[in-house]
Amino acid sequence: MLANFFGKSKPVNFLVIFTLFLVYFFLHFFYTEISFNSIKELFYFVVIFAVFNFILAKNQLTFDNSYAFLFFVILIGFFPTVIKINYTLYATITILLFLRKVYSLQSSKNTLHKLFDGGLWLGISFLIEPYTAVFAILLYASTYLHQRFTYQTLLTPLISFGSVIFLFFTYCFWYEKTADFYLLFNWSYLYNIDLYLSTKYLFPNIIIGIFVILAFMLKSPKALAVLNTFRKNWILTFIHLTTSIIVVLLINPKNGSELLFLFFPTAVILANGLELFQKKWFVDVLLLLFLISSILIIFI
Repeated sequence: MLANFFGKSKPVNFLVIFTLFLVYFFLHFFYTEISFNSIKELFYFVVIFAVFNFILAKNQLTFDNSYAFLFFVILIGFFPTVIKINYTLYATITILLFLRKVYSLQSSKNTLHKLFDGGLWLGISFLIEPYTAVFAILLYASTYLHQRFTYQTLLTPLISFGSVIFLFFTYCFWYEKTADFYLLFNWSYLYNIDLYLSTKYLFPNIIIGIFVILAFMLKSPKALAVLNTFRKNWILTFIHLTTSIIVVLLINPKNGSELLFLFFPTAVILANGLELFQKKWFVDVLLLLFLISSILIIFI
């Protein structure tokens, strides 16, 4: 039943998945107060969903189904603390716009423009959350996989990224706020994961981690066996997941909202793993397991 429904990509699917998000959204208010910020949070997540689905549709990171979007929303159910207006939310939106350029490099059209825009969005994200600079690895990995390294492709992102940093430095220097500028480079390398060891985070992290590993192991032999665009995108998705984990570990102090950086690659990998199963009843069981667990975890 669920496999038949979400195994297609139709407007009604997105409406149902968004309704599921609203369920998580309002359940979240059992622990927080409803305010004007709630409307803003809803708006920002609509933007996130729109950009996420645009990237999926344009770059064919999954088959023509709704699994990735469904998993993205289910992950929000597992970790409702991401529903919060803070620097992480703003950085996530800018990183999604950055990822739009990263994954679109599979097309040779306007390569330098994409690289310039990618560096620009990464620069803006760096001002919001400095540790997101690690995602530069992803931009150059995409260039290596889909295009080729030249002095132009290597320097273009650096120029646009540096332009943003230079403009911010000019602003800080003019208004005598250079201390704010230097804070961007005051990185801490303390990996405090005590928050994730609490029951609220440990249980879903273990469940999701196991399924991500299984999905990656099952999909990789088939994805890597054929020399096509998806093979390169699959490698890029794994690099995306790895860099996201690094960013999440670097961010301090942790409040749970930083896990939002992991949702994109995690949802894509889980969706690709689910697509492998021919028996629809098995897909139904897995989806029900995720849905029920995501609801129960809210009350833990």
